[in-house]
Amino acid sequence: MIRRRATAAAMALLVSPALADEFAVGWPLVLSEPAAGAHRVELDLDVYRHSASASLADIVVVDGDGRPVAAALWRDGSTPPAAAGICELPWFPLPAAAPGVRDDIAAISEIDMDGRVRRVQLRPGNATPGLAVLVDASAVERPVQALQLRWHDDQPDFEQAFDVYGSDDLQRWEPVQADARLLALQQGGARLDERRIVFDRSARWRYLRLVPRAPVAATLRIAGVSAELVAPAAARPWQWQALTPSGTDGAAGIYTYVLDARLPVERIDIVPAGASAARWSVDVRDDDEAEWRTLASDRLAFRVGEGAAGGHSPAIALDRALRMRHWRLRTAPPGPARAPELRVGYVPETLVFVAEGDAPYELRAGSVRARRADAPVAELVASLRRERTPTWQPALATTGERRVLAGDAALEPARDWTTWTLWGVLLLGVGLVGGLAIRLLRTPAGGT
Repeated sequence: MIRRRATAAAMALLVSPALADEFAVGWPLVLSEPAAGAHRVELDLDVYRHSASASLADIVVVDGDGRPVAAALWRDGSTPPAAAGICELPWFPLPAAAPGVRDDIAAISEIDMDGRVRRVQLRPGNATPGLAVLVDASAVERPVQALQLRWHDDQPDFEQAFDVYGSDDLQRWEPVQADARLLALQQGGARLDERRIVFDRSARWRYLRLVPRAPVAATLRIAGVSAELVAPAAARPWQWQALTPSGTDGAAGIYTYVLDARLPVERIDIVPAGASAARWSVDVRDDDEAEWRTLASDRLAFRVGEGAAGGHSPAIALDRALRMRHWRLRTAPPGPARAPELRVGYVPETLVFVAEGDAPYELRAGSVRARRADAPVAELVASLRRERTPTWQPALATTGERRVLAGDAALEPARDWTTWTLWGVLLLGVGLVGGLAIRLLRTPAGGT
């Protein structure tokens, strides 16, 4: 009976080796708009230094009960984008095309040398304009992300779905947005209007055409059409971290550096200690046991003069962000008299989270066991921008003073309890079988 109970206990350990998720450190989050629902926190150098995961998968946000909330890294920039421009566009009514009519607009009668439409003349026999509209965006320099239509206050009630097409020559048309819905409804003195057509992707066409998807029940009395333009790209907030050599072999022209943070490095800058010019190769690896991988070869790095009159070679742009810990510079011997400084450039990433559960919220990092399951944050932001404004962003959250949680214990490799339990069960089974064999050997023949 005792042996059976021991075996059952070992099997219980085998099927349920539960380990609690632990984090080394945490930062309380201060919400700028507690009722916003969605928030963003920019990762600073302290957070990058305490992440143990090469992909930052151990950075999470938890609610007041310690439960993880929906979150994901967001690379759309941490600063608010510039306001989208609004531009008034010329527009022209088009005849309701019959089935089978070609896509080219042959009724165009007058176009400026710069491509602007001056006049649209309806064809004889089809002089009644329909609800289709031609919008001239040829003078717009930036992509269009939405159209705003205005109509007169006495506009009859209507609800109509449109397909939007784009063209650069008024003959060949490509789909831009399908099933865009406009409406103007009123009842009991209350009025409901939907005047915006938001594009899933920004449109770069010179001309846009709105075509109703169904027969028109009421004429749309348009008073004007405006375009919402994509905001110009904001300057990326580059930050730089200077590395000094951790190992030097000047005779061989080899210098090694260690980066103590999981930064998303996209630029590297070799800064000679004094006036010099040399060609360098850059190698990277993530740990001491891995093989070096060449990142750039035969790159010229120079420094001439001092102060404003001097200058040095430009930084090297990488094809993608790297989070490597170990960096190495190599040059043909003999190396320079003094080791160069290696500067790595990066753009801080943003963690966007949904305020599930109860406050206060905390950012946690540093774990070899816990992993964040990324939520569809990009889709959430895009959807809310369509509902609100194109420049909407999650509310800002900032980190407070770091506090120690599990500390270094969270960074220790997890014990393989399954393997140890299997060995225990196996040894226990061997012991049971051995004991049974000994008992049988000691039992006289014919005995019981």
